[in-house]
Amino acid sequence: MIGPINLTVAGLTFRQLFTRKRFIASALFAASPLVIALFFRATAHANDPTGVQFLRELYSGIVAFVLLPLAAVVFGTAAFGGEIDDGTIVYLLVKALPRWQLVLSKYVVAVFSTFVMMFVAILLPWLALGVQSDSAPLLEGFTAGIALGAALYCAIFVTMGLMSKRALVMGLLYIVVLEITLSPNVVGLKSLSVREFVMTVVGKVAAGVPGVKVGAVSTNTVWTMGAVILVASLALGIRWLQQYEMAERI
Repeated sequence: MIGPINLTVAGLTFRQLFTRKRFIASALFAASPLVIALFFRATAHANDPTGVQFLRELYSGIVAFVLLPLAAVVFGTAAFGGEIDDGTIVYLLVKALPRWQLVLSKYVVAVFSTFVMMFVAILLPWLALGVQSDSAPLLEGFTAGIALGAALYCAIFVTMGLMSKRALVMGLLYIVVLEITLSPNVVGLKSLSVREFVMTVVGKVAAGVPGVKVGAVSTNTVWTMGAVILVASLALGIRWLQQYEMAERI
């Protein structure tokens, strides 16, 4: 055990998340931006010889907007999802582990898995285009952004995986309805949009890169609302697991 993380539970979760088929699918998923980057490199672009503008659009439009939430919803909902579906979660509940430690252990694995996949997704195109020095702040900014996004998205989706057998569908609806459809168009919802938080962090870290899209919320909103979303989601998941245990005993 390391602090609040139980290594046995974390290792079990990691094996559950990365079955052979899912590992191959994850590798292809993370490599998809590289394919786009190689196609870009194979063609001439007089207006963007270094590829910085291309990377900026690739990272914001594909990685942050599409791949990050999709990776998080898959890993987050699967952290508990399989055990809820087949009922094997009762074997975890009989162990003398605090319920908060059980949730946090699985949450950390989901965050780590999502972050690693997305870091590969932004690193490979950057390397493929020749590691331009003026694009380094862009890489740093999106690394920080996806770290925050992975932490917040996975908190939401791990709890969804605990609460519903249709968590994957619910998570996809959350992404499509809130993140893609409503938050870009409804001002009041921007302060609840993880994507806006990600882009605010990117804009802060990569402020020196021309044309970087900045989120529509302030840094204070990111940390305040981000903390609320993180704590509330995990607290709800822990509470639900405790109630699930009580129901099983009854």
